[in-house]
Amino acid sequence: MRMPHDDAVECIYTAFVTLRNGKRIYAKQYGLKAFCIAVKQKK
Repeated sequence: MRMPHDDAVECIYTAFVTLRNGKRIYAKQYGLKAFCIAVKQKK
């Protein structure tokens, strides 16, 4: 996944993501160490 090269975006890394239905997806299931979640920086 490509991330935008914008200074206003910060990447937070996590080993798992919880879906809306409550199911957890772990990065290791996809051969990754962590997922990157793009978050806008606070001003």
